[in-house]
Amino acid sequence: MHRTLARSLQAAVVATALFALAGCGPTYVNPNIVDQSQAKQRLQIDSAICQREANNDVPPTYGLERFEFDPTIEAQATRWVANVAEDDENLDAFSTCMYNRGWRLKKKK
Repeated sequence: MHRTLARSLQAAVVATALFALAGCGPTYVNPNIVDQSQAKQRLQIDSAICQREANNDVPPTYGLERFEFDPTIEAQATRWVANVAEDDENLDAFSTCMYNRGWRLKKKK
């Protein structure tokens, strides 16, 4: 059972890293900043600030805390729903912070 969880965790980490490196995440723009180099620098600073604020508001769990060792479907589903709810709350806190700092999601063309 533990080997299966370890393999699942490894697969999840690899998939997350690939998505992050591929730039699949949202793209923020700040209409109040005209200079692109300044916007890029400010985005890094504001993203770090907002990530800290979101993690303080909704502390994320990591590793085995996100897994359920009870093999029943009910336990697995309950853990999955709890993880999704936690991730959504953390992302909402991050997005609200970014919005309050003037950043908007770039619309797809």
